[in-house]
Amino acid sequence: MKKVLIFLFVINTAYAQVGGMSTFQFLDMPVSARAAAQGGVYNHIYDTEDAGLAIGNPAMLQKGMHKHISMSYLPYFAGSHYANASYVHSFNFATFQFGAQFMNYGKQERYDEYGNSQGTFGASDVALVVGAGRSFFSDKLKFGANVKLAYSQIESYNAMGMAFDLAGMYVDTAKNFSASLIVKNVGFLMKTYVKGKGQEMMPTDVQFGISKRFKHLPFRINITAHNFTRWDLIDDNGVANDNQTGSIFGEEDKKPKKGVVFLDNMMRHIIIGGEFEFGRVFSLGFAYNHHRRQELKFPNKAGLSGFSFGAGLHIKRVDIQYSFAKYTVAGSANQFTLNLNLGEQIKHRKPQKKEKPAKEEKSSNKTTEK
Repeated sequence: MKKVLIFLFVINTAYAQVGGMSTFQFLDMPVSARAAAQGGVYNHIYDTEDAGLAIGNPAMLQKGMHKHISMSYLPYFAGSHYANASYVHSFNFATFQFGAQFMNYGKQERYDEYGNSQGTFGASDVALVVGAGRSFFSDKLKFGANVKLAYSQIESYNAMGMAFDLAGMYVDTAKNFSASLIVKNVGFLMKTYVKGKGQEMMPTDVQFGISKRFKHLPFRINITAHNFTRWDLIDDNGVANDNQTGSIFGEEDKKPKKGVVFLDNMMRHIIIGGEFEFGRVFSLGFAYNHHRRQELKFPNKAGLSGFSFGAGLHIKRVDIQYSFAKYTVAGSANQFTLNLNLGEQIKHRKPQKKEKPAKEEKSSNKTTEK
């Protein structure tokens, strides 16, 4: 019975990929509130002040992030919690980040094969992350890599694995354009939950994204393509689900046309988002994730499923981010991120010394001639 519970638990905690296809799915959680506001996958904007995004894309690491700290917290569903933290330090040859990702799933009910309650058990995942990035050939081409040591524990079962991120990025600051290609979570398990049951898959994904800020508008458009490792996201394990097929925004069709199904499946690989940037002080973001909407919406009431929103506030050396992501009509997620710049020195103005009035020269002749 314990094996069945573990299997169901792994399926239900799946996030970005099709449920049950891999383990350590928490590695796909949004790295920051800004990423969550952009549909959960946002790693192609080159921002010298946002160290939180570098956890998802190590090619972003550069000298401007020296001594930056990022901390993010997400109270998730069913009593679970996700958090991450990272510190960036720049050396002469490259810029490094050191961080951790943590997921706690709260208390789970335990039952025996007869349905008798056996109390509760805990489950959690943690990963230690070390990454490095630098520019090559020119300032426009940037490359980076992450190494992750992940550990998972469910009741008395545990697993350990290694995962790697490889990222490349093109940045043209003059045209406010950036693009990135990332191969995420390529790895293997060093220890499985159940001995002798074979290797579970890591949540490997290939992602491509572009970001463009308009010249005369305070607006940036972001387009992300993800889940390149599997084209068909509608047909789950060879069985079609009537609730997952149909038009993009309209009512579900009982027998959708092939062209509509193709368009629906293609849109599941794309996230469209945007950000309004009011200088460096304040920003507003939004996005639409079609895959999330089709997977989690109610058949007769979709609501805002698949839409996400966010805001950011930058005050001197502090960057505060918030996001609201709608998963289903019955549930949403709020994420908070705090970025601190410890490298920039606080400049204190020294009080200016008041100049003493010049002493009047004593005249040798103190009296004037009458």
